This record gives sequence, C-alpha cells and structure tokens, in this order.
Amino acid sequence: MDFRQQIAKYVTGNMTSDQLPDIGMTGLEEGLDTPSLCILAGLGKNESPFDIEHYFKLSLDELGIELPSNREAALEYAIGIIVEILEGKKDLIKGTREICYNAIRSYDFYSESKQYCYDSIGFETVYGLYDTYDELSNTDRPWQTEKTNEQLMAETKIELFEELKKWRDKIKNVA
Repeated sequence: MDFRQQIAKYVTGNMTSDQLPDIGMTGLEEGLDTPSLCILAGLGKNESPFDIEHYFKLSLDELGIELPSNREAALEYAIGIIVEILEGKKDLIKGTREICYNAIRSYDFYSESKQYCYDSIGFETVYGLYDTYDELSNTDRPWQTEKTNEQLMAETKIELFEELKKWRDKIKNVA
C-alpha cells in the first residue's frame, strides 16, 4: 500500500499508533521528505504513542496532507487492498475478506444502501460474489448437479477478480 492508503488504513482503525513509523518509512520511500517524517520513520515501536502520533501529525502538516474522512479512508484503504490483489501480493479471497470486513465495514455504507447491500458505492456485485464463494466453501452438499462446488468456486473467483478491477476503476475517482 502506498503512503496515502496506509494513512487511510490508520484512519479506519486498522493500524495502531505503533505502526505509524512504518507509514513514515513508506512516505520516505516514495520520495516525501520533511524533518518530522524522518523522525517518525526512525521511531521504534516502543516509543510513547503520544510521541509517535505527535510526529505523525507534524509530518502531515509539513506535507500539507489532511486526514481523510472516515468514508474517504474506507474507500482509499479498499483501493490499496485491490492493488495488492491485482499485483499478486495478496490472495484474492483473503484480500476481498479484508475489504469487506476491515475497509468497507469501517464506515456505515450499509445505511446508504438503496436497493442492495453496498449499492451506494457500487460494491454490491463484489460483495455478492464474495458471499457466494464463502457459502460454497462452507457447504456440505452440492449446489448444482451439473457442476461441483469446486468448479463453481473457481468460476466465482474469476468473476470476483474481474469485478474487483471494475470496482477499483469506479471508485478511484471517488476516493
């Protein structure tokens, strides 16, 4: 994940303050350079959370970066996970689970739904495919007579991968 995506992960509550130095290191690796960012990147996990958060906030001020809203952070974090999936750095199913349960659920998108779960952000197809895969992997009887559950799971994974690519392109402009 890039610097902003890691910030979004932190805002959604999926990173702790002792992981902020890692965000600082990512910023430096991306070519960002401020005195506070250098200090942040050099802090150890045993440092006081107050000090770590202090240098994190100073770094953002020096870089002119505002923390995203919870809604924006959830979408930005989800994009970061998708990029890792598409680059082969994260398993499709584990990554999609992280999107569903860590990124998307960190904000109440469910309450925005009009007709289908998460349709306000166009995530309903991805969510439905993930749910289908999950149910297929946990069932003890065949869903169809023409195909095995393993065949259906493989087909669902292909569809899920394609839908994640489409969804990333849809929300890239929103986040």
